[in-house]
Amino acid sequence: MSDDGASSLVLIALLGNVFSPRRARALARGEGGSPLDFSAMNLALEGRDGSAWVMTEHAAAAVLRSEDGLAVGRSDLRWNEGTLVARIDERTAPWGRRTRGVIRFTPTIRTSAEVDLSGDGRHRWFPHAPFGRIEVDFAEPAFRFVGHGYFDANEGTEPLEDRFHAWSWSRFGSEGGAALAYDVELRDGTRRSCGLRVAEDGTTSALETGAELALGRSRFGLGRRVWTETGALAELVRTVEDGPFYVRSLVRSELGGRPAVGMHEAVSLARFRAPWVRFLVPFRMRVEAGR
Repeated sequence: MSDDGASSLVLIALLGNVFSPRRARALARGEGGSPLDFSAMNLALEGRDGSAWVMTEHAAAAVLRSEDGLAVGRSDLRWNEGTLVARIDERTAPWGRRTRGVIRFTPTIRTSAEVDLSGDGRHRWFPHAPFGRIEVDFAEPAFRFVGHGYFDANEGTEPLEDRFHAWSWSRFGSEGGAALAYDVELRDGTRRSCGLRVAEDGTTSALETGAELALGRSRFGLGRRVWTETGALAELVRTVEDGPFYVRSLVRSELGGRPAVGMHEAVSLARFRAPWVRFLVPFRMRVEAGR
């Protein structure tokens, strides 16, 4: 997000699009195949200069992987001397408006932490860089800002909706450290919560949280609850993405006694399984046959 809080960006490279209708239909037919055949690049850009939403799915032939880089279709991410450089060349969904730009993220805090979200190792979370500096420069739409960002990865061996009922995630960060919270509810009713405090040198400790605070429901009726540091309050700044089964929001709270604005995400996999939501998802995606 930008330093002034006016703009935000989320970029996700999916090696196996967990929300792919094509993948769901293939699994329903008993056709496994490679998850790479349903890879995608997802971009959500919003702020005073406009907005753009991209979710472009590709077959495995459009995916190139190396030790320090990844390409999905015409977009790619590559580490260059400690900076992650993402070059985006996409079209928005569903209108196909050209979206081109460069994102540079330089981590200032790193950690080797690994979290088992499901309790059996089948879904894991790696908050690699809880804080860093970001530069965003898009030609189409014209969009520029500098600010702070975050880099993580998730890995799973089964469809998310087969294991999870819902989850809530948040990240607050500064040069002095970051606070991360991941709260998941499994389909069997089990709830697993993880709160991490990551220091400037990358060491981690348990995040001492106070009460779980409500942020109000989204336009589609999804509940939003966030964990904060003990004694800190939380205030909804604005909703940046509001979908039938997910909602992302900017939240104002405190970190180490100082004001901090963070990102919050709530996802309902129970809602994602609903037929009416499955019907709507393709309208927010584009599928390209080749590279």
